Amino acid sequence: MTSITLRNSVRLDERSTPALKAGPDLLIGLAAGDQPVTLPSDTGHVLVATGSGGGTTTVLRSLAAQALARGANTDFLDITYCEHRWADGLPGARYLTDVAAIHDYLLIAAANLNDVPRSVPGSGWGARHVLFVEELSRLADALRSYWIESRPETQLDEAPGVEALSLLLTSGRAYGWTILAGDTGGAVPGPGPLHHRNFRTRILGYGSQRLWRQLSSGHDAPPYSPVIGRFHLISDRSATPLQALYLTETEARAAAISSTSGTEQRERA
Repeated sequence: MTSITLRNSVRLDERSTPALKAGPDLLIGLAAGDQPVTLPSDTGHVLVATGSGGGTTTVLRSLAAQALARGANTDFLDITYCEHRWADGLPGARYLTDVAAIHDYLLIAAANLNDVPRSVPGSGWGARHVLFVEELSRLADALRSYWIESRPETQLDEAPGVEALSLLLTSGRAYGWTILAGDTGGAVPGPGPLHHRNFRTRILGYGSQRLWRQLSSGHDAPPYSPVIGRFHLISDRSATPLQALYLTETEARAAAISSTSGTEQRERA
């Protein structure tokens, strides 16, 4: 029944465009009956997970465009396929693809947490520092390899870059940080610094049974769907099926520079 009532695609049209601009929350997609499914600024960290080619990058792209439009300082860590090159150079955006630069960025961000005021609840996306991570598990592996290769004389239980990212996950939310990370191929963060329980909200596609068991908080796995962009929002013990909003790179860039809240984007200092 769900597969019948959900759209097969959500593009910019007469139903999705008003929902995209309706309020301060980020539009994830449309549920049955074209009901908007949104992400408020107090949602906590978000993990978007599905199989390869299932639409993880598309979800992150549409959410990132909206976060930028709402004035959030938005950073991208993208070591794989330069999936978010569309955001490079936009006001309020920082785009990093080099693992050494990402390592340094994470250490500085973690070290500076106590130097910023604590976040005020309900202050909206424009007051948050939003970090988008493409392929979380691969990034963690790359940070570990980088540390081994660059500091072979140093024996540590975990790479400092991974530890810094873990600190942002566990403590950053109170200081205005929100992390939205993607993972594909059935690999999900397990025990260790990047445990998936650090992500209070999960947006799950039709990946493997293992992925669903680990991340669905006890919900039964849905039947496989060949429709790209078919996800479930798992939050507060509920599971909402939806078809994710699809923005092309051109549409995402255009959306990012148009303020849907009437607030001008802040230039990064």
